[in-house]
Amino acid sequence: MRLKKSHVVSGVLALALLGATGTAWYFALQARTPAQRAEETAEPEDSVITVRVDQDQLIDTLEFDAVLDRTGDFPVPAPAAPEGIETALASKLPLKVGDEVKAGTVLLEVSGRPMIALEGDVPAYRDLKEGDTGPDVEQLQLALQQIYGTPKTGTFDARTVSDVKKLYDHAGYDHATTSEEVPDETTEGEEEVPPGGEGDEEAENTGGGQATTVERVIVPSSEVVFLPDLPMQVGKINAKQSAPVGTEEPVMVLASGDWKLEAKLDEEVASELSKLGGDAELEFGDGPMEGQEVGAFELETREEAPEEGGDFYEGEGEPEPVEVTYAVFEFDADKIEGIEDLAPGEEQEVTLVRARSAEDALIVPLSALWTDAEDRTMLTVVDGEDQKERHVEVNVTLRHEGRGVVEAVDGELAKDDEVVIAWRDRENA
Repeated sequence: MRLKKSHVVSGVLALALLGATGTAWYFALQARTPAQRAEETAEPEDSVITVRVDQDQLIDTLEFDAVLDRTGDFPVPAPAAPEGIETALASKLPLKVGDEVKAGTVLLEVSGRPMIALEGDVPAYRDLKEGDTGPDVEQLQLALQQIYGTPKTGTFDARTVSDVKKLYDHAGYDHATTSEEVPDETTEGEEEVPPGGEGDEEAENTGGGQATTVERVIVPSSEVVFLPDLPMQVGKINAKQSAPVGTEEPVMVLASGDWKLEAKLDEEVASELSKLGGDAELEFGDGPMEGQEVGAFELETREEAPEEGGDFYEGEGEPEPVEVTYAVFEFDADKIEGIEDLAPGEEQEVTLVRARSAEDALIVPLSALWTDAEDRTMLTVVDGEDQKERHVEVNVTLRHEGRGVVEAVDGELAKDDEVVIAWRDRENA
């Protein structure tokens, strides 16, 4: 469609009109009367920020963490890689921290083969196979006796073979076997050929007799872990799923024995507990012992390697041991609800009460306090609708986490009085 000349002219005039109108509005918005401009450029009035005086009890506390653990630790070393496998991998992690370990428990699966827990004092130092004898066979039989009633004979006999098969079946794995060649025994009534006689050439060609390959049940030393005290608990797992099993650290740490509660203290807490001794007021916070009374404690100094990144660690060479203070608490484990389900290493919050104020003490933020020319501690109180200020000298009797208990020395102070915590003046506005 072709535009007529009159249409083009009309459009240009409309745009010009809109532009002129917008310009007029802009200048109208920028215009101010002298009074308006004076009001906008006037300096702001001085103002203060205040808070109300609180009336309550203030408690000065220090908090630290204790650890609920077992008295005995047993590191489980990494096993050798199964035969024919170059690198041992943690192919399955059947347990988690806190789980119970008893006879027959599979601790870990390494490259598809189990590590089975059994009770015994001597670590497995050789593979045991059907027909073997010795004290380590007796230990295996005594361990199986707790589960299947295996008699102790000192020989890896048929009954032991049967019970080993049951052990592996229960664990969900095929039992291990090894092949062995044994010579055929002479058939009864068969006449032996004298050396150098007729038939000697055939015996020589066959190696001097026939041999038969038999399979023997075997218990690889890498597949049993003898533990001195069962049941135990999993305290720590170092092995990672599908990762190589290293030899630098144990694959896991098992815990047993009585429960203990101890706290590694920093210098401030150690100093306070040392100073207060048996008079220290302690409370249990979050943790399995919450609500129980805190029993007596002893402070112990131990030498430990400094923590990496800590104040005493320089990162070069063998670090020198440092002295660390521990608080060891007495407690009754039977009073801990569900302790059988707790994992070693449970954290327990402990609170040291250093001081308590009266229940109706006057409390203000420490930011409200200031010192005058005579070194007196002061508060500024704002009264009434006219916001009149007055100064009150106070003593601070207790401080904790940014708040303080105050007592008026000169002047009056009461609950809900407004005290200044900051001034906002023209210079800082």
